[in-house]
Amino acid sequence: MTFSRISFDAYRDAPGLNISALKHYRHSPEMFLHRLSHRHETASMAFGTLAHLLTLEPHRRDEVAVWDRRTESGAMSPRRGKEWEAFKAASEGKILATADQFSEAAALADAVSRSDLAQRYLAQGEPEVSLAWQWPIGACKGRIDWLTEIGGEYVIVGLKTARDCRPFQFGAACAKLGYHLQWAWYHDGFFEMTGKNARMVEVVVESEAPHSVIVYNIPDDVIEQGRQEYQDLCAIHADCTASGEWPGPATTEVNLSLPSWVYGHDGDDVSSLGLEV
Repeated sequence: MTFSRISFDAYRDAPGLNISALKHYRHSPEMFLHRLSHRHETASMAFGTLAHLLTLEPHRRDEVAVWDRRTESGAMSPRRGKEWEAFKAASEGKILATADQFSEAAALADAVSRSDLAQRYLAQGEPEVSLAWQWPIGACKGRIDWLTEIGGEYVIVGLKTARDCRPFQFGAACAKLGYHLQWAWYHDGFFEMTGKNARMVEVVVESEAPHSVIVYNIPDDVIEQGRQEYQDLCAIHADCTASGEWPGPATTEVNLSLPSWVYGHDGDDVSSLGLEV
């Protein structure tokens, strides 16, 4: 089934394991269990939500409350005190953003709107599509940024901001942050629901001006790598759920190892590494 028009809060509260939670097993089962009961939104997550809304759902602009109070020096007024509390109370249910944050997110959205490559996928389609399906591990869910159809083929489109969108740099960030697990999870969940394979595309826009944009096609080998990794995490989840044990990153003493680049400085004065001793 697809329940695409529900709010993010409703999606978040719906039953099911999602890939954002599952990825915490990359650290440890202990971290996964902790995150289940300690949800928190970082500043970067809040900004990502704002950028997604302005890029993919600009008609929802009125759902953003902009804090534009400034000091005499022109700096943004601190978000505290009676004036801030009154602003929050008047903006209940809305996304809160400073004028600077809104301007930055709007610049990202504008850069994506001016990219012919990105608009090939974003000109038509449906934003924030929520999915739910069943696997042997239990109820699963996902929320994809954009779903479109081109030439009779479904395309799942993601939107990411990055410090550096160039292939090598963004590829390294993907591996670190586990984006390939997300692509495989959405791809396989969509197939489980529809019986159809969707092509995976990621629109990446740099967070700093001039907000360069690259559109990446996600190849099968990247999806397969993500699939293998999320399936390994699903196996860990199943074991922990059955045993009721959620260990940390290590259960025995571990020998420390240093990164390989350190050993290239054998014999050098440690000060050449820019370290304090």
